[in-house]
Amino acid sequence: MRRSYEFLDHPGPIPFAHRGGASGRPENSMAAFQRATDLGYRYLETDAHATADGVVVAFHDRTLDRVTDRTGAIARLPWAEVARARIGGTEPIPRLEDVLGSFPEARVNIDLKDAPVIGPLAETLRRTRAWNRVCITSFSTRGWRRCAPGSPWSPTTRCAWRSARAA
Repeated sequence: MRRSYEFLDHPGPIPFAHRGGASGRPENSMAAFQRATDLGYRYLETDAHATADGVVVAFHDRTLDRVTDRTGAIARLPWAEVARARIGGTEPIPRLEDVLGSFPEARVNIDLKDAPVIGPLAETLRRTRAWNRVCITSFSTRGWRRCAPGSPWSPTTRCAWRSARAA
C-alpha cells in the first residue's frame, strides 16, 4: 500500500524554487519568494538557522558574510542584529514564520542547517500550523536523527521527508 503525504500530492515532477528562486532577486529574500509564487511555483525551498535568541530565519549560510552587508554567525547574534542585515544590500533576512505566513498556499522544503534550529523550528511550525505543508530535510544524517521518532516532528512531516529522499 502506497502512503499519501499532503506535501507530495502533486501530479508529475515537482519544480522547487531553490532559495526562493531568486530570478533577479536576492536569494532567500521575501522578494525572491514573492517572485517565485508570482511565476506559479507551489513549492519553495529554503534553509533554516536560529538566532542566539531562538528566532528561525530563512537563510542559507551560517554567517551573514557572503550575501549581506554585515558579518557574524547567525547562531551567535540576536534577532535584532540579524534583522539589520540586508541581503544584496537591499533585502532584509526573513523570519521563517513570515515566509510561511505570507505564502499560505506554498509547500516549503526546509533544510535544517544546524542542530540548534530544531527546537525553535518545531515551535515555529506549531505556531503557524504549517506541519502538513512543509518537508524537513537535512544533508546531515546526524541532524536528521535528531528529528526522528520521539522528537516533536509530526509523522507526516517526518515521513514526507523520508519518502522524498527515498524517491
